[in-house]
Amino acid sequence: MRLSGIKLAGFKSFVDPTQLPLPANLTGVVGPNGCGKSNIIDAVRWVLGEASQKQLRTQDSEDVIFNGSKSRKPVGRAMVELTFDNSDGQITGPFAAYSEIAVRRELLRDGNSQYYLNGRKCLKRDVTDLFLGTGLGGKNQYAIIEQGMVSRMVEAKPEELRTWLEEAAGISKYKERRRETESRIRQTRENLSRLSDLRSELHGRLEVLRKQAANAEKYREFKQQERTLKADILVLRERALLDQSRGFEDSIAQLQAELDARRLAINDADGARALAETAQRDAQTRLSHDQTQVYEAEARLARQEQNLSHARELKSLKLKELDQITRQLAELDRRRNAENARMESLAREVQQLEAQAEQSERALSDTQSELARAEAEQQEQQAIWDEFQTRSEAPLFQTEGERVRLQGLERALVQVDERLKRLNAERSTLDAAPIQESVAEADLDLETLGAEQAEYQARLQTVDRELQALREQRSGLEASLHETRQQLQSARGRLSSLETLQQAALRQDDVELNGWLKQRGFDQAPRLATVLNVESGWEAAVEHVLEGWLQAPLLSQAQRQTENSASLPKTGAALLYEHAGVATRDPRALTARVQGPAALLELLHGIYSIEDSELTADRLNALAPGESVVTRSGIWAGQGWSRYPRRDSDRGGVIAREQLLKQLRLQVDEHGRLLQLREQELLELRGRQQQLETERRELAPRFEHARSRHAQRLAFRQAQVVRLEQTQSRIESLGREIDTLNQQREQAAAELGASRAKLGELEAIAQRLREERVQLQQTVARARDGVGRLRNAVAQATQSRNTVQVQLAGRRSAISALNQTLHDLAESQEMLQHQRGGREREAEELEAPLGEQSAELDAARQGVAAARDTLRVTREALAGLEAALVAAQQKLRAAEQSKDAAQETLQQARLDFENLRARREGIEQQIVEACTEGGFERDAIVAALADDAELSAWEEKLASTLRRIDRLGAINLAAIQELQEAEEREKYLNDQNADLSGALDTLEEAIRKIDIETKDRFKTTFDQVDTIFRDRFPKLFGGGEAYLELTGDDLLDTGVRVMARPPGKRNSSIQMLSGGEKAMTAVALLLALFQLNPAPFCLMDEVDAPLDDANVGRFCEIVREMSQNVQFIIITHNKITMELASHLHGVTMQEPGVSRLVSVDVSQAVEMVGSDGKAPAPEVQPFRT
Repeated sequence: MRLSGIKLAGFKSFVDPTQLPLPANLTGVVGPNGCGKSNIIDAVRWVLGEASQKQLRTQDSEDVIFNGSKSRKPVGRAMVELTFDNSDGQITGPFAAYSEIAVRRELLRDGNSQYYLNGRKCLKRDVTDLFLGTGLGGKNQYAIIEQGMVSRMVEAKPEELRTWLEEAAGISKYKERRRETESRIRQTRENLSRLSDLRSELHGRLEVLRKQAANAEKYREFKQQERTLKADILVLRERALLDQSRGFEDSIAQLQAELDARRLAINDADGARALAETAQRDAQTRLSHDQTQVYEAEARLARQEQNLSHARELKSLKLKELDQITRQLAELDRRRNAENARMESLAREVQQLEAQAEQSERALSDTQSELARAEAEQQEQQAIWDEFQTRSEAPLFQTEGERVRLQGLERALVQVDERLKRLNAERSTLDAAPIQESVAEADLDLETLGAEQAEYQARLQTVDRELQALREQRSGLEASLHETRQQLQSARGRLSSLETLQQAALRQDDVELNGWLKQRGFDQAPRLATVLNVESGWEAAVEHVLEGWLQAPLLSQAQRQTENSASLPKTGAALLYEHAGVATRDPRALTARVQGPAALLELLHGIYSIEDSELTADRLNALAPGESVVTRSGIWAGQGWSRYPRRDSDRGGVIAREQLLKQLRLQVDEHGRLLQLREQELLELRGRQQQLETERRELAPRFEHARSRHAQRLAFRQAQVVRLEQTQSRIESLGREIDTLNQQREQAAAELGASRAKLGELEAIAQRLREERVQLQQTVARARDGVGRLRNAVAQATQSRNTVQVQLAGRRSAISALNQTLHDLAESQEMLQHQRGGREREAEELEAPLGEQSAELDAARQGVAAARDTLRVTREALAGLEAALVAAQQKLRAAEQSKDAAQETLQQARLDFENLRARREGIEQQIVEACTEGGFERDAIVAALADDAELSAWEEKLASTLRRIDRLGAINLAAIQELQEAEEREKYLNDQNADLSGALDTLEEAIRKIDIETKDRFKTTFDQVDTIFRDRFPKLFGGGEAYLELTGDDLLDTGVRVMARPPGKRNSSIQMLSGGEKAMTAVALLLALFQLNPAPFCLMDEVDAPLDDANVGRFCEIVREMSQNVQFIIITHNKITMELASHLHGVTMQEPGVSRLVSVDVSQAVEMVGSDGKAPAPEVQPFRT
C-alpha cells in the first residue's frame, strides 16, 4: 500500500484547492522558510485524527481553517483527503477488497467535523482502527519523521521507547482489543455485581414472602378465634353485671335510713358546743391581762441583768489585754538577746572569709600564667604538624591513585583475554546455510495459512457485531421487563388489600348471608356500591345516606318472585330490585349527583345536596315534610333531626374505595398484557442469541487454530530471518571485535609494566613520610595533654575563689538584716510599755459601779415571781374550760363525719348502680355488633356457655390469641401471589447470572490469549529491529556499533534502551551522544522500524538539517536503498537530498499568506534538457475531484 496523492482546500495557507500527486517512491518538497511546507505534514496528521493543538501548531481547533489575508477573506471550511493505493491488499478487514482507499476530513466554522472513508461518513475511531499496526496508528506512529520526533525519541524513557516498537510490531491493535476486552470485563463484573445484589435482595424477599404467606393463613384462623372469644366474653360480662345490679338496690335503701339518723345526732352536738365556746372566751380575756403583767416584769429584769453582765465583761477584757502585753514584752527581750549573739558570730565569720578570698586570688593568678606558656608551646607544635600534613598529602595521593590504576589495568587485561576466548569459540559455532532453507519453507506455508485466517476472521466479526446488538437490545428489554413486573406486583398487592377491605365493608365475607344468596341463585348479583358512579367530592354524602344499602345485592323482578322472607338470615339482609323509573331534573336533588340503578330514585327521594356553608336553620325550616338535605361533608338533616357521619367507622370510604378498585383492575390488566408481550420478545431474542453464540463457538476455535498456526509459522519465519541476519552480522562483527581486542591487549600490557615501575618509586617515598608522621603525632599529643591539665587547674582555682566570694557576700548581707531587726525590736518594746500603763488605769475605773447594779437586779427578780403566780392560776381555770369545748367540738365533728360518710357511701352506691346499668347497655350493644360481624346467634352463644364459666379463663384465652396475632406482625394478604411471582423472578435472575459468568470466563480467556500474542510479537519484533539497527548504524556512521537492550524481564511492560558506540568512542546510551550523533542514531532506529514494518509512506521534515555533507550522503544512500520498498516524501533545504528525489514539489507564497504548489518530474526534466538544452516550465497540478 502507498500514498498516491494529497488534496487540500481551505487548510491553513492552502486556501485554494490543491493536489499533491505522489507517483514515485522518492518525492521532495522544497521551498523557502515560512512558505507553508510544514502545513502539508500538519494536514496529514490532521486527517489521520490528530487532536493535539501542539502537534498541529494551533491554539484552537478552528485555526486549521484559512483565516484570511490582506487580499482574501476567511473561508468557512477546511478539507484534506489522502488517497491510498491498496492494490497489494495490505489493508485488511472490510476495506481489503478496495484497490483504492480515500480518507477525508472536513471541518466547518461551527465546529462540525466529519470523517469519510471512500466517500462514506464514518467515525474518527474507524480511521484510527484502519491504520493500527501500519506505523500510522497510535500516538507514537513513525511514518511521519520530523526534528521534533527525533528529539522525542532521543529523550524518551525506556517505557516510552517501547511504544515505537509496539507500533512496528502491530501490537497497538492488540492493545486496543485488550482495552476493549478489559472494559467489557469491567462492565460484565459490574452487571454481575448488580445481579448479585438483585439476587440477594430477591432471596431475602422470598424468605419474607414465604413467612408472610404462612402468617396469612394463621392470621385468618386466629382472627376467627378472636371474634368467637370476644362474643363469649361479652356474654359473660353481661351475666356478671346483671347479678351485681340486683344487690345494689337493697344496699341503697339501707344506706338512706342510716343517713337520716346521723343528721339528728348532729343537731344535739351543735348546741353543747355553743355553750362551751362562750365560757372559754371569758377565761381567755383574763389570761391575756395577767400575761401582759408578767411580760413587763420580765423585761425590767432582763435590762438589769444585761447592764451588770456588760460591766463585768468589760473589766475582764481589760485584764486580759494587760496580761497579753506583759507576755509580749518578755518575748521581745528574749529575741533581742538572741539577735545580738548571732551578730557577734557573723562578724567573726566575715574576718575568716576575707583572708580565704585573698589566698584564692593569688593561686588563680599563678595557674593562669603557666597555662599561657603551655598554650604557646602547643600552637608551635601544631604549626609544624600542619606543614607536614600539607607536604605529605600529594605523594600519598599519587601512590594510592597509581595502585588503583594498576589494579584496573590488570582486571582489563584479564577481561580482554576472557572475551577473546569466548568470541573465538562463538565464531567456530556459527553456520547460516540451514537457516536459509527454513525461511524458504516458511514463506510457502504462510501464503496458505493467511488466506484461511482472513476467511474465519471476517465471519467472526460479522457474528460479533450481531451479538453485541442483540445483547444491548436484550439488556434494555430486561430492564423494561423488570420495571413492568414490579409495577404489576405493586398493583396486585394493593388491589388484594383493598378488595379484602371492600369485601368486609360490603358483607361479602358474611358466611350466612352468602349461603342464603347462593341457595337462591343471588350470589352473582352485584352489590349496590359496585354499580354507583358518584360525582367527585360527594362520595361521603352519598355513602352516609345509603349507609345500610351499599352492601345490598341488586336483583331483577324475576328473582323477586323467588324470595321467601321467612328464611332470611338471622343477621338480616337488604335487597334492591331493578324497575323502571324517571329521574328528577332538579339539579339540587342528590340523585343529580349519582348515576346508578333506578332503585336509587326511591332511596334518595326528597334528599337535596347543599354545601356545608349553606346548612342553616332557615334552610331547614323551608323544607317540606319528608324532605331533607345532605352536605358535601356528609351531614344529613331535616326539620326536626340531624345525623352526622361516623368518622371512625371501618365501613367508611366504600364508594371511593370502589372507584379506586376499578382503576387498579384496569392497571393490573394493562401491566399483565404488557408483561406478556415483553416476555415473548425476550424469548425470541434469547433464541436468536443462542443461535449466534452457537455459531460463534463453532467459528472461534477454527479461527484461533488458523490464527495460531499462521502466527506460529510467521513467528518461526521471522525468527529464522532474524536469526539468519544475526548470524551473518555476528560473524562479521566477531571478526572486527577480535581484531580490536588484540590491539587493546597489547596496549594494556605495555601500560601495566610502566604502572608497576612508577608504583615502586612512590611506595618508598610514602614509607619515609609515614615514619615522620608518627614522631610528630607523639610530640603534638604531649603538648595537648599539658595544656589540658593546666586548664583543669585554672578551672578549679576559679571555682574555689568564686565559692569564697559568694559565702562572704552572704555573711555581709545577713549582718545588715540583723541590724534592721534589732532596731525594729526596740521600737516595738517601747510601744508595748506605753499600752500596758493605759490598760491598768482603765481596770481601776470599772470596779466602783458593780455594787449598785447588783442591788437593783434583786428587786426586779421579786416582781417577776409575783406576776408569774397570778398568771398560773388564770391558766389553770382556762385549761378546764378549753377541755370542755374540745370535747363538745369532737362530738360534733364525729357526728358530721359519720353523716358525710353515710352520704358519700349512698352517692357512690347510686353512681355504681348507674355505671353498671350503662356498662350493661354498652355490652348489649357490643354483643349485637359482635354477632353481626362474626355471623353468630346470641341465643346460641348463651346456650353454649356453661353456668360455671369463668370470665378470667375466657379473657386469658383471648389474650393468648391476641398475643399470637401480635407475634405474627404485619400481614400481607397478597403474599401468596407475590411469592409465586418472586420465585419466577428468581429463576430468571439465576439464568442471567449463569450467562454472565460464562461470558466473563470467555473474556478473561481472550485477555490471556492477547497477552501471549503480544509477548510473542514484541519479542520477535525486538530481535528483528535490533538486528536491523545493528546493521544500519555502521552504514550511517561509517563504523561503530549500536544495539537495543531490554530494561526488565516482563515482556508485557519492559522498557527499551538504545546503546550506541560511534567510531572511536566507548559504548554509551543515546542521551550521552552529541546533537548530530543523536539525530543520526534516531534516524537509524526509525529506518530500522520502517524496514521491518513499512508504513504506507514515510514523510520526513528536514531530518537532514543537523547533519554535515558526509552524513547527509550516507543518509541519502540508505534512503535510496529503502525506496525500493518504501515510499518517501522528504521536506528539505539540502541540495544533496534534493538530488535524491525523482519528483520535486515547490511550495511558494507569492501572494502573502497563500501557499501554492509547483511540481516537477526530475527525470523528464533531465531528458528534456538533454534533448534541447532548455529546462522545462514547471507544471502546476490542478485540483481534480
